[in-house]
This record gives sequence, C-alpha cells and structure tokens, in this order.
Amino acid sequence: MSDLFTVVVYADGACSGNPGAGAWAYRIEWPDGRVEEAAEAEPDTTNNREELKAIREALRTVRAHIDGDPIWRIVVRTDSLGAINWLTRKWKRNKNLDLFPTIDPLVDERVHFEHVRGHSGVVGNERVDELAVAAYRALQRDLGAGATGPAF
Repeated sequence: MSDLFTVVVYADGACSGNPGAGAWAYRIEWPDGRVEEAAEAEPDTTNNREELKAIREALRTVRAHIDGDPIWRIVVRTDSLGAINWLTRKWKRNKNLDLFPTIDPLVDERVHFEHVRGHSGVVGNERVDELAVAAYRALQRDLGAGATGPAF
C-alpha cells in the first residue's frame, strides 16, 4: 500500500488516580503533512477507558475524511497492549463494555495496530501523552477553582 494513502494515528489515555481524573488524546498525521490533534478530559474515569476512547475518537475523525474508501490504510500506534488486544483479539473484555460497540465497527481490514513503548522518545506517542496529561490537569484545576471559588 502506498504511503500516499496511509494515515498514522497516535492515541493515548492518561489518568490521575485509577479511577480518577483522566483524558484521552490523539494525533493524526496525514500523508500530505497535515496534523490533527485533540484531547478531552473527564473527572472520574480509568486509564484503560481513556486509551480506548482515544482510539475511538481518532478513528471517527479519520473515517469522517476517508469514509469507506478501501485504498486508505490506517496505522494506529499506541503504548497500550491492552487496547490492542481488546480490539484485535477481543481479549478479556470484561470492563468498558459500553465502549466496544462504538469502536468495533471502526476497526476493519484497513486498520493496523502497532505497539510503541511508552516514554521511549517516540515523538507522536510523547505528544499524545502530553496532550492527555494537560487535558486532565486543566480539568482538575477547573474543578478545584469551581469548588473553592465564590458563588455568585
């Protein structure tokens, strides 16, 4: 498959406490050099849940651009072996059951998963980790300010 039709996705989840405040983040690298990034946090979640949501949101975004065009290849790079196994082997699916029906239809023959070691200098993976951590820290600051701020 030509690199002209290969999209590289980095996806990561992060959590402060497990459960605790957490976030997902993705980075999509298009073959023409464009980059799309996004992150979102929630106050009470788990790391595994956010790992799965990062992949789901990235695949939703990619699919919105390429639809069902079979020429495209999507390479998802993540440091979560659990997420890879849950999505490719349906391995030990005993939690986060509400997420799988929203992810499984997005994973087809065009999607390939690659494991990257976390915190090992892989630029895209380091970036999504930074985005996810920044998102949940911002949420924690916002929640803390709201909890202690004056009521108007």
